Amino acid sequence: MKVYLMTDLEGVAGVWTWENRDDHTQINVEYRLMARRLLTAEVNAAVEGLMSGGATEVIVNDGHGAGSTIDIEQLDRRVRLIHGRSRPFWLPLLDESCDATVLVGAHAKAGTPSANLCHSMSGQIRNYTFNGISHGEIGMQAMIAGHFGVPMVFLSGDVHACREVEGFIPGVVTAAVKQGLSSLSAATLAPAAARDLIRERAREAMGAVGKVAPYRVEGPLVFTEERYEAAFDPENPPPVGTVVDPHTLRVEARDIVDLFNRLYGYSG
Repeated sequence: MKVYLMTDLEGVAGVWTWENRDDHTQINVEYRLMARRLLTAEVNAAVEGLMSGGATEVIVNDGHGAGSTIDIEQLDRRVRLIHGRSRPFWLPLLDESCDATVLVGAHAKAGTPSANLCHSMSGQIRNYTFNGISHGEIGMQAMIAGHFGVPMVFLSGDVHACREVEGFIPGVVTAAVKQGLSSLSAATLAPAAARDLIRERAREAMGAVGKVAPYRVEGPLVFTEERYEAAFDPENPPPVGTVVDPHTLRVEARDIVDLFNRLYGYSG
């Protein structure tokens, strides 16, 4: 049984502030190295749980930032790792051959009250909608997986991220490893306890494969991107989409994959 494991960083236990790759002070370098270790350990715990629950293959996508956050030397030897930049798609190798998708280190979407480090792709985004449904990165992964008939069965991260996915995927298994108190604070489990919880819930999630339905938002899609600051000029519109107002862009697409190809210039 093949599982596609996407990762992020902001939902990891012990991570509480934004990663700053331009700050080379000792304290920031130490924080970033710690965050890499914490993420890698949570990924390994999830892999252990998935494998003990019946997975025979796990593909891990190093999905945060520059795509080089996971400490590959400490990664479970049984997985294949997708990392690096200039990828052919946001979720490469996620297709019909996968039996399930999961997410480790999840954060809530932009604007979620009290959620630690909540955002949607970047700090500029106020909201994304897909045929009128508001989603952040969790929903986008679930929709792309659903396009290929693949269910999202497990998520770990901030309790607000867990509530978010539980709100639109009935039966999904979650592991809340911290409780966001504000954008820049959280009450977190000790890392060892977080890994134990992830391991247990990931194993449980394998029992949800075949029971949890793939998440689909049927095309054609009308996507809107709303930004906090004015970013779109009706007199000089971007190459893709229609400017609704200086804060809002609308893009029409056949489906979620076509939308991502149009938005990000993927060749597919």
